[in-house]
Amino acid sequence: MSANSKHQIIEAAGIIFERYGFKKTTMDDIAFAAGKGKSSLYYYFKNKEEVFEAVVAHEAKQLIAEINKAINATHSAVEKLRSYVNIRMKRFVQRGNLATALNDNFLATFAFIEKIQNNYRDFEIEMIAGIINEGIEKKEFKPVDAIFTAEAILTCMIGFEVPLLTKMKTTEESVTKINNVIDMFFYGICT
Repeated sequence: MSANSKHQIIEAAGIIFERYGFKKTTMDDIAFAAGKGKSSLYYYFKNKEEVFEAVVAHEAKQLIAEINKAINATHSAVEKLRSYVNIRMKRFVQRGNLATALNDNFLATFAFIEKIQNNYRDFEIEMIAGIINEGIEKKEFKPVDAIFTAEAILTCMIGFEVPLLTKMKTTEESVTKINNVIDMFFYGICT
């Protein structure tokens, strides 16, 4: 068996999990979508939970790469934070298995999901705090507790996920709302 076969399984499983959800997806569904026998799945994964964990890890890796690319494309901490929030929120508006793993109460009962949630939240706090510290050093941001501020920003983003996911009718509307939230982070609501 090859790494390419495992990647094919993960890609196909991602589509199936997104379409049917974790609960309704079966190993047979994944095998059929990947064009593999069920025994091929069990060569790489013990069960459906392991497949889902691999799918979510793959999506998280893609999102992190996208965020890093955007952040490295600018020198301004303000623009880095704006890029980070924009990409992260757009990805959650688009849904996907990572968003589901981070927000689904049913899935939160699985230990592996709790691990994914904790690892991803830790990554986000570290990423945001790093940008804030850079902004403080460059005098773009006033001196603040970077970790506390990162946790506050992340909490705000998490709080906006459900309204963005359920109330926005178009991508353009979501982007506008996301940018309004970013402006509130930077400038508050005072005139």
